[in-house]
Amino acid sequence: MVVYLDIMILENFIVNLFIMFLTSQTLKVNNKILYLLLSSFLGSLYILVLIIPSLALFNKLIFKISIAFILILIAFRKRDLIFNIKATAIYIVYSMIIAGICVFLECNKMDSGTSLFIENFSYKKLMISMMIIYIIGSKLIWYIKDRKDISSFIYDVDIILQQDHRRVKAFLDTGNELREPATNLPVLVVEKDVFSNVNLDTYDKFYIPYRVVNGNFGNLEGFKPNYIDVHVGDKKEKKEVIIALSEGKLSGIKDYRALLSRGII
Repeated sequence: MVVYLDIMILENFIVNLFIMFLTSQTLKVNNKILYLLLSSFLGSLYILVLIIPSLALFNKLIFKISIAFILILIAFRKRDLIFNIKATAIYIVYSMIIAGICVFLECNKMDSGTSLFIENFSYKKLMISMMIIYIIGSKLIWYIKDRKDISSFIYDVDIILQQDHRRVKAFLDTGNELREPATNLPVLVVEKDVFSNVNLDTYDKFYIPYRVVNGNFGNLEGFKPNYIDVHVGDKKEKKEVIIALSEGKLSGIKDYRALLSRGII
């Protein structure tokens, strides 16, 4: 019998990714797809145990459970032992269910004894196609829902300067209470590139201390514009703020270029 190892690994990769995806949805954990892909790929290599005789030892139950546990550690990267045991159990149960469905679908008939006959048919391709559609569809739906939720927190903001103005889209960061200590004004964080053609040397400089949840801290350089107009529905709200300059991009997909603190709105 001819065995196409690359095809077998690809098929097992898709099935493993599907099971990992179901496990993450069951646990309601939205982990990074990169770790799911890595874990699923390593899991797909387990097919070598069934092909290479010298690896037959790893086909024992204890090794199967251990490998499933390691794959869960890679996929979810949690240090909680109870969570990892629970996730491993869910992963194994889903694996058994899918394996049972595959055997049921491929079972064509029983002979007069107890032998099971399996014929070539399209169920495997159909199931793999359904798995791919489900994974892509679920991720797409989640992405659309996430972008819709985020867009409800994005506002148009007009920054009125001494001799110019800029309009930016700003995301309302509800956990951001940043204020400039000397004036006690709320802070609007804006990408520095927005003011690339503005001479900021004509403005008084402010330094805004900040601290993030991971413990890092520092100071942001800023200045005070004349005022800003925040577009809220059909209305404009005039606010006095300090603008802090961000060297990096605030949004990976560039759907906003500023961060509103909770004190502005």
